[in-house]
Amino acid sequence: MPAGRSRWRRGPAAALRRLRLLEALSRLGTVAAVAEALSYSPSSVSVQLAQLEREAGTRLLRRVGRNVELTPAGERLARHAGQALAADDAIRAELAGLSDAPRGLLRMTFVQTPALALLLGVLERLAASAPDLQVEVVQRETVPALEDLRSRAVDLVVGIEYDPVPVPRRRDIDRRDLLREDVLLALHPEHPAVPRRGPVRIGACETAAWASGHAGTGLDAVVRNVCNRLGGFEPDVRHRSDDGLVLGALVASGRAVTLLPVLLYAAMPQITARRLREERLQRTIFTAARAATSEAPAVLAVRAALRDAAARDGRQAGARDPRLSRVGASGRTPRRRPACASRARRAARRLHRERAAVTHAGVPASSSASDAERSRKASICRRRSASFSSA
Repeated sequence: MPAGRSRWRRGPAAALRRLRLLEALSRLGTVAAVAEALSYSPSSVSVQLAQLEREAGTRLLRRVGRNVELTPAGERLARHAGQALAADDAIRAELAGLSDAPRGLLRMTFVQTPALALLLGVLERLAASAPDLQVEVVQRETVPALEDLRSRAVDLVVGIEYDPVPVPRRRDIDRRDLLREDVLLALHPEHPAVPRRGPVRIGACETAAWASGHAGTGLDAVVRNVCNRLGGFEPDVRHRSDDGLVLGALVASGRAVTLLPVLLYAAMPQITARRLREERLQRTIFTAARAATSEAPAVLAVRAALRDAAARDGRQAGARDPRLSRVGASGRTPRRRPACASRARRAARRLHRERAAVTHAGVPASSSASDAERSRKASICRRRSASFSSA
């Protein structure tokens, strides 16, 4: 047997596993990050990489301080590893497509707020449409979940992207948007910044205590972005949690303000929320899969269930909440017609009925002082109504 062939003595599966570790190291940069992403211990990752180096017959890593980095040979092998892993994904997806129905295991991550509105509906739909498909769900923030996806630790990501803070796009990731929703400023109903109606200025919350996500999350980034860019101040973040229900409880207690999406606000009757006067703030809920597996039957089935749930459960979650009529379907407060407009219409109708009754009795319509006064008041109310509508 040639010497070169004896190096890969444990078969293609073991070789792919070690190549996967090398490819992850090229992206994540440290052995500790690779171990965390792929659920290995750091020592196990080091042993596997050392075995790969022996099998390759050349140095792939060099030590730099307490860490390691790839040599030129290691970088080249990591690029080939990415291609080999993508080819393995594509072959598995093609073979799975030959079966009659989706089956097997699909690992999916969810951010909390879409999960509250969509997850149960998705699982119910899959139980009916793909009974042989086993779905495992883990709650995970969007950016680390996308790294897990590229590391092949998961198969599908349901993530969020706030407009001012875009999520990086990758050529090897197939992203498809599910829905768009407004992000509102959530406050206690008796907070001094809450106007009688209409949007709220972000500057009115400059001295307020804020609740936000942990550092590095999308919510934390958007809170800081909006406060600095639109309000010209750094928010006083006193409370941090990645749990939207905890953030809502802090707002309901009057101890903080925060930014919440409409889907989550609809589940919290004890708080109020308004759009920002300065800008309409929105976010996108999307799905992401590896490009090589985007047409796999399991991925297609779960994405179809997500689209159906977003079209029904997600959009109806806000529509079922009568409080959202105060901020409009898109976070906007509808303009109310002033009371004098209604009084003007009632006065005009009353005057018309009185004159019609007098004329019907055979007496000319009166031009008495009372008629003139009523006509004058109706005219004033109509002018006020017209000026409000033009404004």
